[in-house]
Amino acid sequence: MAELSERQVKEMDIDWYCLVKGAPTHIASMGGLIPAKFRDRVKLRRHQDLVAHLLPSAEIKLNMKLIDSITENGYEYLADQMISNAIEEANRHHPGLEYLKEHPLPIRLFASTFVEKARRGFRSFARREDANGNEYVLIAEPIKPVKNDLCELGLEKLKCKVRDEGKTIVF
Repeated sequence: MAELSERQVKEMDIDWYCLVKGAPTHIASMGGLIPAKFRDRVKLRRHQDLVAHLLPSAEIKLNMKLIDSITENGYEYLADQMISNAIEEANRHHPGLEYLKEHPLPIRLFASTFVEKARRGFRSFARREDANGNEYVLIAEPIKPVKNDLCELGLEKLKCKVRDEGKTIVF
């Protein structure tokens, strides 16, 4: 098993997949811990490829209160019209950005990846940067469960605490 090193896990934002209380779950590590049984490079790549080929069909709901707070700072560079126009042009065919077209660009840039996972049937979480441990918060989820055949993924259960009515997981 070719496993990601501790250094790689801490330095990279890795998309990984599991089951939390039976629900297909996407987690963006954002430099946070990935439990050892989810670090296998071959499995990670396989999951990422299989998920990318699922058809995005679900209508989703966003955790807007959280997204607004996350995008409140750090996106000031988008006030420059030339930069924001260039970003819009470079991403004009990006399905996640298109799905969020009614939202401001900072929200679209931050949430688009989470939207794409949710549209494929996954509850999608991001690491809380202000948390001390491995606390992940829900960014997007399908409104109704998606009937994708996820058996091929062979998702494993994540042992974690679920809080805030399912909007936070800690492991």
